[in-house]
Amino acid sequence: MKLFDPQLSRIRTFLFGAMALVWFSEMMLWGFQTLSKMWTNTWIIASEDARLAMALYITHSVHAPAKGALSVMAVYGLMSKNPFTRAALFVSMALVPPLNLAFPFRAQGFPLAWVVVHTILSLILWGSFFAFKEPVRQPDQGQASGAGLSPSSPWEAFQYFWFAANAAALTVLASLFLFWPDTALSLVHPCFSSWLNAEPGRVPSLVYSGMATGTHLLALAVATWIATVYCRSQPTLRRAVAAASTVHAGLFIIFPLRQIITELGGSCATSSILFAFVPLFAGWLLYAAASYRVERRRQEVHSG
Repeated sequence: MKLFDPQLSRIRTFLFGAMALVWFSEMMLWGFQTLSKMWTNTWIIASEDARLAMALYITHSVHAPAKGALSVMAVYGLMSKNPFTRAALFVSMALVPPLNLAFPFRAQGFPLAWVVVHTILSLILWGSFFAFKEPVRQPDQGQASGAGLSPSSPWEAFQYFWFAANAAALTVLASLFLFWPDTALSLVHPCFSSWLNAEPGRVPSLVYSGMATGTHLLALAVATWIATVYCRSQPTLRRAVAAASTVHAGLFIIFPLRQIITELGGSCATSSILFAFVPLFAGWLLYAAASYRVERRRQEVHSG
């Protein structure tokens, strides 16, 4: 049994593996407060303000779920034999380095080391994408051949709506972090909102971390929009984005919400915009269960 399809680019497969490893490592680094403190104390001037330090660690943990979701997408791209799915996932993830150059690094004045790193990453990812193309297969037999066809059942109509609603929500949240970071931080940290609004000059590190979160959210939103458009014709892509979105929503409970509850109490967690990811996680679990039942019924009908 061959490890890789001979039609698939080994370079792209290698990059999927590298991105999966890097984003999983960064998820752990930003998600767990102990590791986040080590990183902050090593590379950032430690603040003597306890509120600022706490807000910074929580904002770092908000960054972690998107990295975990992108890691899941990279794993699906690594394992998939469908060139269209691989291309859609790769393009979405390859947006992160150039977006980081356009937003958070611009906000902090283009520090040389970080600009060089993300410029090199952008050149590697996008250069390899255009230099090593993969032939696009036709949709799986029995699936719709066009992305623009109307849903043929209530379940397919629901899938379009569910993916589009999630993509729109991610786009709005990413836009808040990228273009209105102060507003986004106030929504994330409602218990610190008066302090943040009173002294905005003291929180550039929070703004930078929030904008970096926005670039990752926008990459996930792009993948979700593509999965929405090709919901019928590309079931592999739909499953990849569904798995990444489920992990994304679930990690908000494990990382930032857990930290907020531990450090500030449950009232601060329930009043944060991040609490919306709790019912969203339940919704993705219900979607997964319903999708499994629909697939089982289709298999029973075909086998019968």
